[in-house]
Amino acid sequence: MFKVINILNRLYDKETLRKIDFLKSIRLFEGIKKRDLIHILENLQERTYLKGETIFTQGDIGRALFIVFSGKIALSRMERDTEKSEIIAEVQPGEFFGEMALLEEMPRTATVYALEETKVFMLFKIKLETLLFARPKIGVVIATQLAKIMSARLRAVIEKPQG
Repeated sequence: MFKVINILNRLYDKETLRKIDFLKSIRLFEGIKKRDLIHILENLQERTYLKGETIFTQGDIGRALFIVFSGKIALSRMERDTEKSEIIAEVQPGEFFGEMALLEEMPRTATVYALEETKVFMLFKIKLETLLFARPKIGVVIATQLAKIMSARLRAVIEKPQG
């Protein structure tokens, strides 16, 4: 184990190592070895959004999951009855959103925008599919974690007391 970490430290710059450590903390990648996280990092796209910038709009077709690296994101939904937009969640560094897009390319259920300058990692569905075939062990872990996370979120909605 020490040997692998030592090799990683010599092969990659500090910023890359910081990103690998960050990915290790993401629930979606729980159980993936540090040396395998480099393959995930290679399949992620980085983007910085300015404060107030829209990342995607409710109804857009989803093609990627977003992981917040720094900054803060707001998820808002347009209420059909009132046509008013309401913030339904805030997403902090280490959290992710848009995971349904990894399973199917369907319309987004919320509008998402940056509350402050925010850096995200995007995992596109096509990149996940490539990873599943090229690195099946990594793909299985991600698919299993995704299923657990989606199940927990669904259970939370089902068990939520009616107000």
